Amino acid sequence: MIRRAFTLAELLCVVAILMVLAGFVFMAASGVLRFARRTACTANLRQVGMATLAYAADHRDRLPAEQNYGIDDPRRSPAWFFRLPPYTEQTKVGGRSIFQCPGHRGEAPQVFTNATPKSYKFNSYLDNRGRHRHYRLGSARGESRLVMFTDAVAGETGMGQWGQCFASAVDDSRHAGAVCVLCLDGSTLERVSTPADGDWMKALRWLPEGWKP
Repeated sequence: MIRRAFTLAELLCVVAILMVLAGFVFMAASGVLRFARRTACTANLRQVGMATLAYAADHRDRLPAEQNYGIDDPRRSPAWFFRLPPYTEQTKVGGRSIFQCPGHRGEAPQVFTNATPKSYKFNSYLDNRGRHRHYRLGSARGESRLVMFTDAVAGETGMGQWGQCFASAVDDSRHAGAVCVLCLDGSTLERVSTPADGDWMKALRWLPEGWKP
């Protein structure tokens, strides 16, 4: 009886085929993971939107402020990151809470402080140029397309401590070259792709027509 063993060329061919198949599996798994993170991100934003609208209903349609305006005491601060958690069932704001994008890299403490990394940020232009620090819902048309929250980081630190968002802070690294956006009416835009010129000021609607940034 003649026994025939695999040749080195045959073994290399089998290994190459297995590596190609593994690559396909890895790409598929990565795509599923990105989709899951994006879906979780939009779900988080919808809940943040419901909390924001509930807050506005209790405050004459006024939204919380995009920053603390020098008031560090959580009981008195007007900042959204202090005002909104009580309107949710969240007992924690770090880790996997609705206030952090699942695609964000960075550890956060369990209770919000001014220095806590924030992966979602509030549209800073609404309060800019001396406008009232608490935007009033219904004061502009087209709120279903105006940014309220979006994926963002603080560029100067990379950790995202600040609660307010300018166009330069938009972070498209979490969802494969796109961002999730929560609009002023509480609806979400699940995926807004990175503009070719990288200009998020033009790619997203930050202000109503006629308002100066």
